[in-house]
Amino acid sequence: MRSILIFSMLFPLLVNGQINRSAREFAGEQVQEYIKTKLFKGSSYKPVSLGELKPFQEKRNPEIAWTIEHTFEIKEHSVSDQKAVSKTFRFQFYMDEKMKILRAETYLVN
Repeated sequence: MRSILIFSMLFPLLVNGQINRSAREFAGEQVQEYIKTKLFKGSSYKPVSLGELKPFQEKRNPEIAWTIEHTFEIKEHSVSDQKAVSKTFRFQFYMDEKMKILRAETYLVN
């Protein structure tokens, strides 16, 4: 009985804390997961900077609602000299209203 009472008191706090989580933080987590699982599997990922979450204004692509820029480093092992080479990338991620990544564009910084 006590556990039900304690749970009923804590449940609103847990739900409210989850709802109030920062959209930028959530977008950053989505971006990090996307990089680690889809773009650079098995490579060493080091975040450098996460840009501002901005609403996407172009009307020609209505499913995209948000955009965020992210700079990070990837260490890749070269086959010829067995050294780890660090490359800096800057990606622009495009997300829908639920922060699911729809598209990513990049260019090599270093």
